Amino acid sequence: MKSVEIRLTKHIFGDMSLTSQNLIGIYGPRNFNSSGLSDEEIVERIKTPVGTPSIMELAKGKRNVLIVTDDNTRLTPLSRLLPPILTELHSAGVQKDDITILIGLGTHRSMNREEIQNKFGKEIAGSYAIVNHAWDDPNSLFSAGACDLGFEIIINKLTQQADLIISIGSIVPHATAGFSGGGKSIMPGICGEKTIEDTHWAALKYDMSQIIGNFNNDVRRAIVSVCRKVKLDFIVNVILFDGNSVYDLVAGDVEEAHKRGAEICRSIYGVSIPEKANIVIAEAYPNDIDLRQAIKAVCAADVVCKDGGVIILPAECPEGVAPQFPNFKRYGFSNPRQLYKDVESGKCKEKLLAYTLVAIGRIISQRVRAIIVSPNIEPDVVKNMGFLWASDLQTSWNMAKQITGNSFRSIVLKKAGELLPIVDGT
Repeated sequence: MKSVEIRLTKHIFGDMSLTSQNLIGIYGPRNFNSSGLSDEEIVERIKTPVGTPSIMELAKGKRNVLIVTDDNTRLTPLSRLLPPILTELHSAGVQKDDITILIGLGTHRSMNREEIQNKFGKEIAGSYAIVNHAWDDPNSLFSAGACDLGFEIIINKLTQQADLIISIGSIVPHATAGFSGGGKSIMPGICGEKTIEDTHWAALKYDMSQIIGNFNNDVRRAIVSVCRKVKLDFIVNVILFDGNSVYDLVAGDVEEAHKRGAEICRSIYGVSIPEKANIVIAEAYPNDIDLRQAIKAVCAADVVCKDGGVIILPAECPEGVAPQFPNFKRYGFSNPRQLYKDVESGKCKEKLLAYTLVAIGRIISQRVRAIIVSPNIEPDVVKNMGFLWASDLQTSWNMAKQITGNSFRSIVLKKAGELLPIVDGT
């Protein structure tokens, strides 16, 4: 039988060999013989928005401009996108001192000075006010009332003070809102902890396959309504390939431009899968700064893994399990039903932590088995959380074969956290 060698984007997991008759296919984001949009093309797209006037028109007479960005857990090339936006603002008469750049951390850790310089470029980092969103500081937040899903919107006060708000992000398939980008930089990006928790918790009403890659869902619609309430004026969203190369860019209205961007994203990241598999290897890179981020790859794998199958998760996780959530390890993924009940009854107060554990726990503890391959998480920690552990890719493959038996089919998903698998006929 013909042997197929499997090598992932990062080589730290080792190579793996399997027989071709067991392999349905290897899938990943499309490859393009292109370097992506030029700086001139980026400028042109920003100047020709969908559903809104241009930034220059919107900025005339404004004296307090807020630009919301993502953080270093995302690959959005801010050092390329910010200069043309800032040029438009300055052309409209806005001064440097009138502009604040707010990093939409959600509940991620703050970016340090070196990270900010690398992400934004040294010139911008040294010339403009750049602040980390303080999601856990009540003094930096205010209540904007209730959202369409019924819970309170606690959000950064800087939105209240601004007379023009612009957000920058990137669009990939997303398990909470269908697609990232759009209004997610605002909600949950710059919201308080409770609002962030409630936003994610709302997504638990849906199976993963019902929401990931689905633009028309209640969570995204509620996010848009919040953006209208706090007056998000303009978005700049990129669709990336091959790291942070810009395939395309949409700008303008938080819903109209985002919808166009989601359609482009689906054409890039949507992959047609002929059938489900017993074993799915889901590469977490580049979303693998820690385990809490890396398990996004499990969401894509869930769509194409059969009941009783095995998901293999190669994830570097240089920052470990979840630095911002010490109890992540303690709760783990093993008992999602009980954890869900504990949150609903008020026994567990860590709702955002519980959301991730319940969403993924429903997959890896109730439907399939999961093996993590990571050099930075101890085997005992992994096992206590509900995963199996393997030292390298080949070992994980051998373990998966033992679990599924001799009759199995397999799929490899490269950069699975950025993929939208679509099973033929579904």
